[in-house]
Amino acid sequence: MSTTNRRRIVQRVILCVLGVVVSFGPGVARAAELGDTVWIPMVDPNKGVEETFELNTLGMIRSGDDGDADWRIFRGKYRESVSRRDFFVTVGRPDLANRESSRRTKRSILLWCGYGAAALGAGMLLATFSEGGWDPHVAVGGGFLAGGLGSVWISDVFAGPDLNADEAESLIRRYNEHLHDRLIEPSSRGKRIDVAQSLDLAPWLVRGAGGLAVTGRF
Repeated sequence: MSTTNRRRIVQRVILCVLGVVVSFGPGVARAAELGDTVWIPMVDPNKGVEETFELNTLGMIRSGDDGDADWRIFRGKYRESVSRRDFFVTVGRPDLANRESSRRTKRSILLWCGYGAAALGAGMLLATFSEGGWDPHVAVGGGFLAGGLGSVWISDVFAGPDLNADEAESLIRRYNEHLHDRLIEPSSRGKRIDVAQSLDLAPWLVRGAGGLAVTGRF
């Protein structure tokens, strides 16, 4: 193999790795707003509004103190585990669920392609320094090995959630407020209306005095 051809092969390997990095660059999902399809649970008549609310509020467990810490979601007072995909669907953000799935796919591709390229490069280098048989140029094997290891290293960019802990916490707070407005507030207004409708005004008169008496059924 001529020196020119070897150089071209190495250049193609490097360009391939750079192309993968650029095309797989992490998408930015800085959106802590609720979507248009927020999931609201039906009120269980056996549990009532308050219990339904307590069983469906969201919470978060952080692994670290900074905004880039890993995080997990739980639901309700019994802390039922919720996957990140289900969390994004619950808050009406299927776009973030799709982005999360895309990140996992990109990381898997980078990892497996990186391991394959590194193994091929190591095999080439072994053949280069072995006597007899196939004798590829050391630059070719080194290029594949370096590119493969680089791909494995770059795959860490896609490890963990795309949304940081602070943004996820903001989504949780807004969802719980929305859930309260949809479940608790209507129930409280209904109770106030029922109380008001149960009140009656009755005039009363006694010698030298009079007025209105308020009566109600509680």
